Amino acid sequence: MPLPPVPGDDLVGQRVAAAVSGGADSVALAWWLHDFATRPAPAFVFVGLIHVNHGLRVAESDADEQFCRRLAAQLNLPIDVRAAHVPSSGRSPEAAARDLRYAAFERAADALGATVVCTAHTADDQAETVLLRMLRGAGLRGLSGIRARNGRTVRPLLACRREDLRAMLRAAGRPWREDASNSDISIPRNRIRHELLPAIARVSADMASGGVDALARFATYAADDEQFLEEAAIQLLARLVLPAAPGSVALARSGLAAAPLPLARRVIRMAATQVAPDRPWSTVHIEAVLRLARRVHGGGTLDLPGILVERVSKEVRLGPRS
Repeated sequence: MPLPPVPGDDLVGQRVAAAVSGGADSVALAWWLHDFATRPAPAFVFVGLIHVNHGLRVAESDADEQFCRRLAAQLNLPIDVRAAHVPSSGRSPEAAARDLRYAAFERAADALGATVVCTAHTADDQAETVLLRMLRGAGLRGLSGIRARNGRTVRPLLACRREDLRAMLRAAGRPWREDASNSDISIPRNRIRHELLPAIARVSADMASGGVDALARFATYAADDEQFLEEAAIQLLARLVLPAAPGSVALARSGLAAAPLPLARRVIRMAATQVAPDRPWSTVHIEAVLRLARRVHGGGTLDLPGILVERVSKEVRLGPRS
């Protein structure tokens, strides 16, 4: 769909900042917010733009920053620019940059006095995310994709198509920046964008709904189901937790073993997060704990990332590794 005709409830009465990269989607977002903020009796206050310069493309990154500064001047808004250089590590540069970017959004929002930060994710981004996570073997939580709201971050254009936003900018004569790295198909997301999604669009051309819209709709349904299961798991965890040493979590083994698999997996993930929040677990780790809990006889231990798991009597204990 084109730009939403009215702002959503997440924006009404808020002090809104827009995260802008200089690309078409974020430029369209900035102009859309500006349109509503400058109407009589505006629904929200548009307090400024946020730009994060990772320096990954050197001169091009600096040119993106200058473009965003000019855009802020056009909109008569302040802009908070943050440098967030991506360190060399074992993680992909894209994942590291994303984490740095969202941390910078929080600091910039505080500086601007914003209550929410809008990002310009679209239905195309949603479809790419669902496919990427599906190919990596994600469960329902991962397949629920990009959330319309996560904390202070709001994504009001999540139902919009990328090409519709570009068409509207062209019609209004409003420029944007092209990121050359978006054409690099060695990056998995770009490969999905340029190779897999066009193939899906061709296959789904004769169906009732196109591939991108169907994938985005699937993510919405998955998010609803995930929220229901997550709330049920929180309730189950409260019933299964037993007294434990500080920094550890003990669960009633019989209750964990008897729980429906979707809830048991979530309970284990929640318990692991309490013990070692900085050590993400994979499905392999969660399944190993489930097997330990469901085994008929005997004790046992598992040495997992950041956590020692022990089956002792009627308990499954998760504690920090010494």
